[in-house]
Amino acid sequence: MSTNKVQKQDVLQAVVVANFFHKNFWPAADGDSACLLPLVNRPLLHYTLDMLESSGIVDVIVFCSSGSADRIKASVQRASGARRLNVVYTTSDTCRSFGDVLRHLDACALIRNDFVLLWGNVVGRLPLLPLVKRFKTLRQSGDKGAVMTIVYQRSSDPNSTSAADQTVVLATDTSRVLFHNRARGKINLPLELVLDNKTVDIRRDLVDTNVVICSTAVPPLFADNFDFQTKDDFVKGLLINEEILNSTLYAHVVDGDGYAGEVFDWPSYERVTRDVLHRWTYPQVPEVVDKYSLRYGNVYFGDNIKLALTCDVGNDTVVGSDSKFGSDTRISNTVVGKNCTIGNNVVIENSYIFNGVNVRDKSVIRFSVIGENCTIKENSNISDSCILGSGVVLEPNTELKQKRLLSSDSNNKSKKLSAKAFVYDAENNSDSDDDEDVRGLTFRTRSWSINSGSSSDNDDTASIAASIPDDTCMFYSEVVDSLIRGFEDHVHCDNLILEINSSRYAYNINYREANFQVIRAMLTLNSKAELEALNQVRYYTQLQSKLDYFMPVLRNYIKSSDSCEDCLSAIEDIAKGEELLNTVIVKVIHHLYNMNILSEESILRWHEKEEDTQFAKNIREKANKLIEWLKDAEEETDSDEDSS
Repeated sequence: MSTNKVQKQDVLQAVVVANFFHKNFWPAADGDSACLLPLVNRPLLHYTLDMLESSGIVDVIVFCSSGSADRIKASVQRASGARRLNVVYTTSDTCRSFGDVLRHLDACALIRNDFVLLWGNVVGRLPLLPLVKRFKTLRQSGDKGAVMTIVYQRSSDPNSTSAADQTVVLATDTSRVLFHNRARGKINLPLELVLDNKTVDIRRDLVDTNVVICSTAVPPLFADNFDFQTKDDFVKGLLINEEILNSTLYAHVVDGDGYAGEVFDWPSYERVTRDVLHRWTYPQVPEVVDKYSLRYGNVYFGDNIKLALTCDVGNDTVVGSDSKFGSDTRISNTVVGKNCTIGNNVVIENSYIFNGVNVRDKSVIRFSVIGENCTIKENSNISDSCILGSGVVLEPNTELKQKRLLSSDSNNKSKKLSAKAFVYDAENNSDSDDDEDVRGLTFRTRSWSINSGSSSDNDDTASIAASIPDDTCMFYSEVVDSLIRGFEDHVHCDNLILEINSSRYAYNINYREANFQVIRAMLTLNSKAELEALNQVRYYTQLQSKLDYFMPVLRNYIKSSDSCEDCLSAIEDIAKGEELLNTVIVKVIHHLYNMNILSEESILRWHEKEEDTQFAKNIREKANKLIEWLKDAEEETDSDEDSS
């Protein structure tokens, strides 16, 4: 065999999956080309290629759909890190999951040796060559059945959702993965984990980077097991059928020797952007990879920008090249793209403005994403997690909150706001395939937000908690997250109670405040988009099913006269801001009475309580018939007792 052939076989390969099988970034980007979404004015895929090139990778296989292949190829040609890489593209329009991609790679026979597998959304700096060499050594002299090393990042905040949502048990001496579970709260560990190993590490502080080192056996394993659709399916399947498949998994924890952040939804996009601006990803920072000048307070200015003398640029801000800012404009915690024009007296906070955006005078943008080449005309107000696709034009005096806008109506189901602004209509699209698009499209609108790897648009409940103290707000937010996941994943209520109690102790919440916030959380599990799609009957049916599911949680917290008072206060408090709950509030109270959660005495005492506000008086007036029924039932009971 020639020397050239031997060297070619030993060249390290990497597979980059450039298709995201979700629409978490829609309408700013679709799943086929989301890897080109700009992060600090640079496509995500460029960060990934730079990381591979700096790690000594030579051959890169990029998987993408045929529809996005031309755009991705053109972007890769512009990437500085791709100039020293041998990039090969493979496309398929039949792949619908991560598992399908691996089966496609197996059918194409493109893998020659151990390889690095990752998505096109990983930002960071990782010493990959030592990891691959360690993996090769392990397979040659230690465990010949080793098929994958999973790279984890140690979380700086173990209480964050992305870390706390998974438990990984590792053998202390070898870092072999013995157990993997994605669930919060109490879990059951098999006894043999301890009996068969001298010591084990139970880790709940790890975040998956979605970077893995694979052997050539991985694609065939996916090809032989069609129920492997995700990496988690693969890990779970191998751990359960370890003896049958004769394959083992290992882990490597990045802790001080690098950084890796996966951008899979808006919360992680926000987190990784902050890490880039704070220079945790060095050398992948703005002034190194592009033409920026660094100022005090993590402020980055591009070339040829024009700022009015009275323009105020705050900390953690990026201004792309060829952009212009008018007088008395304030901007902070924001990334502004290239060739943007911002008018006079404009306020932009905690937002992401892509290339070519034009924001006219006296407009306000907060906690939102504005796609490429959008135009925001005078006196517009955009806030609370609005997502605007490219080319949207908003007319003057437009006010938007928690909306997703497109520049055209391709399916004739969106609400027309103007000639080039169509609002996604959740109600009209409820039966379509796009219904799943709702998930993961929002990010929290407060600085205390908990970043989530599983994104859900229930994050807009953060606005409800905005008026209460930080610790209580954090407690309320965690309860909402636990209940949403508990209902969707059918988590046992005993585990949910343990989670809520641990959060209560962590934030030093007293018992009565916990009662109040738990009820508030149960009544606010629907997102705003979901509420808009419901009528009164469907809303109450869904709410009743959730209350019935969480009945053990209710009984745990509502079991005294004081807790009944807290429960009724919480119901009344939420009804003030939620019209649908206001219309069925008497039904909710009656249902809780029938389920022996609320006592008759507590309801009567609540009704007799004098209130100054008109809203409280109206609520009690609605409950008059229920009160009469309770009193009549009480009189009948008394008369029966007297006759007996």
